[in-house]
Amino acid sequence: MKKWLSGGRAIFAMILIWTVGWGLGFGGLMELYDPDGRIGDVWPTVFAIPGFIGGIMFCALLRAAEGRRRFDEVSLARFATWGFVTGLVLGLLTIPAKVGDVSPGALGMIGIMTVLSTIAAVASAAVFRFASRRTATVQTHAA
Repeated sequence: MKKWLSGGRAIFAMILIWTVGWGLGFGGLMELYDPDGRIGDVWPTVFAIPGFIGGIMFCALLRAAEGRRRFDEVSLARFATWGFVTGLVLGLLTIPAKVGDVSPGALGMIGIMTVLSTIAAVASAAVFRFASRRTATVQTHAA
């Protein structure tokens, strides 16, 4: 019935949601914040790359933690939790390898990545829940 909500298609869709969401969503907001391009005019790309990496990490973490459940069967709180963990790991990847050399900017990146990943995870859950309901409605009307 909802076969596309599990397996390879769902993983591809999840990574796509994260990449496009980070790139166009968060990157687009930065373009609005900096319309003259004084900081650099590549915000969608700057955000799409960690979005892609985060999407892969999130899918791997979700698959390992939630087992064989489809994405639409995982609670919103669990999506948010795994998004938070993904963002925390992404943020930690921004810290230099040298121990003790943690700048306030690096700590800020941890916070930004954590918040954005949590938002992306909850948005992903919303997309999959909407698609699940839509599929069920279409199948009910077809029967």
